[in-house]
Amino acid sequence: MATDLKRITFSVTPEIEASLKSFKKEIFYDRSQSDMLRTLVSIGMRAFETDKTAKEDKK
Repeated sequence: MATDLKRITFSVTPEIEASLKSFKKEIFYDRSQSDMLRTLVSIGMRAFETDKTAKEDKK
């Protein structure tokens, strides 16, 4: 595992907590919670950038 990882702390709503538990159980059952969160954040960031680019192209 990489040694240059940084720790962060954040709070989630009960709804997000339930969703994360579901993702962990159904999809990320064989991966750590940290790995799951890194993956989900990366996917979300890519989706945001894609959406942003698509909106800029429509202008």
